[in-house]
Amino acid sequence: MNSVTPNLPHLLIVEDDEINYLVLEKIFSDSYFVTRCTSGIDCINYCNQHKPEVVLLDVELPGLSGLDTCKLLKASNETSDIAVVFVTSHSNDEEQTQCWLAGGNDFVSKPVNALTIKHRVNAQFKYQQQKNELKKQAYIDGLTGVYNRRYLDSELSQKLSMAKRSASAFSLLIIDVDWFKLYNDQYGHLEGDRCLKKVAALIQQPLLRKSDSVSRYGGEEFVCILPQTDLVGAQLIAENIIKLMEQANIQHKASPNGYVTVSIGITGVYAVTEVDPIIWINTADEALFNAKNQGRNCIGISSLGEGHATN
Repeated sequence: MNSVTPNLPHLLIVEDDEINYLVLEKIFSDSYFVTRCTSGIDCINYCNQHKPEVVLLDVELPGLSGLDTCKLLKASNETSDIAVVFVTSHSNDEEQTQCWLAGGNDFVSKPVNALTIKHRVNAQFKYQQQKNELKKQAYIDGLTGVYNRRYLDSELSQKLSMAKRSASAFSLLIIDVDWFKLYNDQYGHLEGDRCLKKVAALIQQPLLRKSDSVSRYGGEEFVCILPQTDLVGAQLIAENIIKLMEQANIQHKASPNGYVTVSIGITGVYAVTEVDPIIWINTADEALFNAKNQGRNCIGISSLGEGHATN
């Protein structure tokens, strides 16, 4: 099984027959990054980890059938959006009905016609692209251009669940713009909006991985989701944000520092066991409160279940 590459749209072919797979792989390899599973169980595990956009799924598989595999994919919040195109040996109405009832997005009959299957799979990729674009627009904060609270509420729970399954590290930052009410009083709300846009752009700079994200949590608060990042890595990112704010030197006469600063609360673990997003947010918020009590323009750190430490 190949490792996933982001350069091409990702198509997973679930086919236990080697010759059938090679035929399909030849049809799609020029346009898509193609990977393969040979059983329904492998498909479920693979989709939970890698999230291909489209699955080309044989109905007849050893063990878990293609129909039951599709039902499990569609029943999970983490894989329900993946498009499933069945490949079936039967073309009768009953078989087609079973494909639809299982949650399939489309189907083709064997022996496959290369042009037909390519058009049908292409249509699913196009639909997925359009759906993702609409979803992205719904999840973007109109002012700052980062993700909004709706995205945070949706994604944090899912990413924590994924991290727990893989027993991987995970960290969360809550970032608050210091003395922002005084900034608005001094410069006006339009200038305050411009300030938030600049701060959002600066926060994004140290986040180099696709899995990292920034969401606007409240008026002048932002949350960073950092999968596969322990407290040491999260602290380095937070320190970079503090440094970037200093280098940007956004004038703030009402601040003791003379420029716009941020306070940051961090929480994280080396292996996720707690998946309740409210607990994560509250713990990071406590760390943020500690940072503010230390005089702001600094970092507070709190590790879930391991006591509290504040810098």
